[in-house]
Order: sequence, then C-alpha cells, then structure tokens
Amino acid sequence: MNHLNDIESRDAGRDIGAELLMAVDEMLANNPVKTYTITQTDVALARQKSELSQRQFADTLGVSVRTLESWEQGVRKPSKAAQSLIKLFIKDPSFVREALR
Repeated sequence: MNHLNDIESRDAGRDIGAELLMAVDEMLANNPVKTYTITQTDVALARQKSELSQRQFADTLGVSVRTLESWEQGVRKPSKAAQSLIKLFIKDPSFVREALR
C-alpha cells in the first residue's frame, strides 16, 4: 500500500491539463513526446479511487472483468485510450464518473 501512497504523492502536484497542452504543443512542433506507461498498481489505484467494483470499472472502461484483472495482475497492458482514462481516474475520479454518465 506504501507504493500507492507514493503514486498519490507523485501525482498530487501534477496539472494534467497543462501536461496535455504541452504534449499537444510538442506534437505539433514534431518534438518527441514524453510518455507515461500505466503500471498494474496504477490500474488498481484508479479503480480504488473510482470507488467502483471490478465489474463497474471494467464496464466503464469498456472491457471485460477478465481483461481488467489481467491489467491489475500485470499480465497485459491497457490500450492507450484505456491508459488515458485510467490516468484521469487517478487524478480526478469524480470528474470522470460525472463526464461518463
């Protein structure tokens, strides 16, 4: 659980909106974009912060429970689209839940 606290501490001061704008600027300037790969701990943290069951979280992401489990166990990696939603759930779960209603 200490690793989850480390992740929360790391992300607490991040401005996702500013990071997205910077990434778009870099993309338009043909500069390499920094990437962040979701870890199995990030998937579990996102689900925990979302306060959704595995079934509900999987449905929200448009995947099966088995796929979600494979991400949480580190067997498979989420698609880039799923990684983006997972990052948003970590940063602001209530915003994502409301936006996806």
